[in-house]
Amino acid sequence: MLDNLPLSPPVPSWNDLFLRFADQDAATAALLAAGLLTETQALLDAEGNVLIPAGYAPVNASIDTIGVITRTSYPDFVAAVTAEREVEGLDGKMFTITEVVTPAEYGEPVFTDLDGWHVNVRLKADQATPANLEAFKVAPANPVRVWA
Repeated sequence: MLDNLPLSPPVPSWNDLFLRFADQDAATAALLAAGLLTETQALLDAEGNVLIPAGYAPVNASIDTIGVITRTSYPDFVAAVTAEREVEGLDGKMFTITEVVTPAEYGEPVFTDLDGWHVNVRLKADQATPANLEAFKVAPANPVRVWA
């Protein structure tokens, strides 16, 4: 009777998009035009104080706004110097250990902003990529963030 049951629930598949726009305004405009964002009204209390400001909410999508990506590099990096030496163990046998002779020196970091405003979008597998977003798709070799 239990033999016909799956071992685990099916894993959903997704249509994940990595998008790069010229700036935040371009991203917002494109996501609104694609129907993946909607404008929200401010929520006010009885006295008219803003409880939640007006903004945007996703529609049938998960949206992760990364914004400007800054890479850090160390152009003056000097790798650690290591040395191997033979050591006698407690049992009298010899073995080789590697020890750091000079620690790594990193120097001053250099920060470089990558071009564009970056947004990750997760759609259900059966949701097609909106046509107006095709021109903004990128395929990063090492994404800054991915969906869990």
